[in-house]
Amino acid sequence: MTQLPPPRYFWLWHLAALRVIEADFGPAPALIPDPDTSSLRTNPTPDILTTLWDQIGPKGTATAALIDTGVSRAHPNLATRIDIARSIDLTSHRYGAQTEPVTPDTTPMTREEKRSFFGGLELTGLHPLLLEADEQEFLEDMVAEYAASQGVVRRKIDAEETFAAHGTACAGLMVGEPAVVDADGTVLPSGDVLTGSVINPNPNLLPYFGVDPFSTLISIRTSFEADPYQFIAAFLYAWACKADVIVLPRGLPDPLRSRLLPKDDFKADLETWESRRAADLFQRLHATTADPADANAAQAGFQPDRPWKILKHLIIAISRHIPVVCAAGNDAESQLIYPANLADDGNGIISVGAVTAEGLRSGYANYGEGLTLVAPSDDYEVYNRHQSRLDLSDPLIRMHDYTVGAGRSYAYCPLELVTTDLPGVFGYDGGSAPWSSVLPAQDNPGVGGGYYTAFGGTSGACCLIGGLALLAQRARSAKGLPKLDGLALKAALVAASGYGVVAPGIRPLTPDTMNAANEDTSERGHFFGAGLPDAQALLAAVAG
Repeated sequence: MTQLPPPRYFWLWHLAALRVIEADFGPAPALIPDPDTSSLRTNPTPDILTTLWDQIGPKGTATAALIDTGVSRAHPNLATRIDIARSIDLTSHRYGAQTEPVTPDTTPMTREEKRSFFGGLELTGLHPLLLEADEQEFLEDMVAEYAASQGVVRRKIDAEETFAAHGTACAGLMVGEPAVVDADGTVLPSGDVLTGSVINPNPNLLPYFGVDPFSTLISIRTSFEADPYQFIAAFLYAWACKADVIVLPRGLPDPLRSRLLPKDDFKADLETWESRRAADLFQRLHATTADPADANAAQAGFQPDRPWKILKHLIIAISRHIPVVCAAGNDAESQLIYPANLADDGNGIISVGAVTAEGLRSGYANYGEGLTLVAPSDDYEVYNRHQSRLDLSDPLIRMHDYTVGAGRSYAYCPLELVTTDLPGVFGYDGGSAPWSSVLPAQDNPGVGGGYYTAFGGTSGACCLIGGLALLAQRARSAKGLPKLDGLALKAALVAASGYGVVAPGIRPLTPDTMNAANEDTSERGHFFGAGLPDAQALLAAVAG
C-alpha cells in the first residue's frame, strides 16, 4: 500500500490486536506482570510493517447491513463507503424513508415523493421458520404488504446528521477509509489510495482505516421504541438487499426476551418480596374485581408476543444464510442481552464480548453462556465485593481508600477505540457547525473533535468482528469464490480465535472475578467464548 498513515499512530491499535495490520510495539518486558499491574508495553503506538489489505488489494466486493441509529453521510472518512441509494430510515415511516439533503441550489420538489424500498421481497430460501401456522400466515401477509408498499423520499435537513452518533462510530470501525482527494478536491473511493492520489491535507482529518476500508455499508436506521414491526422490517430489508453481513451493535427491546435474570445474591430477596406482594389484600382484591371492559386491559385473543416471536425466528433463520453479528451487552453480567443470547451452534448469530489490551474482560462487558468470541475495546472502572479495577492515573484516586478486601485487584486499561464521530455539535465529542452536507458554505473543519471520538463498549467490539466478516467475504469475492453463509463464517471465525495476548499488551486472555467469588477459576470460554480472532488465520482459512 503506497499511502500508509505516518508511523506511531495510536488510533489503530485494535487493528494490530486483530492482526489486520502487523505492527512493531517494541520489546516486551522480560516477565509478564501480575494481574494487578499493567501488562502494556511502554510505547503502545506502533510502527506499521504490513497489512492484510496489501494481500487482497481493492478487489472483490462485500456489503454490511448496519441496523442502528443511522450513519452520517457528511463524514469525510465515510463519504464513499456508505451505499446511500440502499440505506433506509425506518424510524419515521413504516415502509422506509430516505432524505435528499437541502442545499442552496436545491431543485424544487414536493415535500415527499413515493418510492418502493421492499419491491421483490419474499421469504424464499428462509423456510422452515419453525413458526406456528397462524404465525407463518401472519408473517407472509406482512411480507406481501411490504413488497407492495410505498415509502417516501423527503427533501429536508437530514436527521442522521443530528442523531446518528452511535451508528457513525460503528460504521468507522468497520469501513472507515482515509479521506482521499484528487486535484480538484473531490473525495475519491479508498481504492484510489493505491493509485497515487493524495490523502486529504485537512489537518483535522486522520488517515483513518476501518477493518476493511474497501467494503461498503447499508445503513438501516431504527429507533429504540419497543416496536417489533420496525425490527422485522429491518431484518427483512437486509435480507432483500442480500447483505453479506448483518451487524446489530445494540440490544432489541423485546419485553420478554430482553430481561436479564437477577444475580444469585438477590434472588432470595426478590422471592420474599413477591410473596409479600401476592399476600397483599389490596393486590388480591384488584385481581378479582378488575373490570373486563377496561380499554387498557389485554383483550381476549390479543397476542402481544406474536410479532416478537416472529422476529426471533426471523433473526435465527436469516442468520443461517447471512452472519448476524450482535453485541453481548454492557451490563457486566454473566448473561448476554437479546438477541446475542440466541447464539448457538445451530445458527449464524455471532455474539461478541469485549476485552482490553490488558488481556482482561472489559469492566462492563457481558459474558457467559452463548458468547461466541471477543474483540478489543475500552475499559470501565469496577469496585465491588469481588474486584477492584481503578484508573490509577486519576489524580483524585489517592484521596480515597479503595480497600480490595476479599476480592481481587485487576489492571485498568486506558486504551480506547478511536473511530469516526458525527461531525458537529451533535457528535460524541462535539465540534463546529454540524451542517456541512446541508449548507456547504458554512463548512465543518472538524475543529474541537468534530470528526473523531473515543468509543468502546461491546458495540465497538461487535463492529470490529463485523469488519472481519466483511474482510473474509470480500477476500473470497476477490478469489472468485462464493460468499460464506452464516454458519460457515461463524465456524471460520471460531476456528481462527484463541486466548493469546491483545496487542499491545503481553498478557494472554485472563479470567476475572466479577459476579461471584472465585469466578476467575472458570474456564476461559465462560469469559471469552472462542477467544480473540486472528485475521490472518481467518483469511488463510476462507480464501487461501
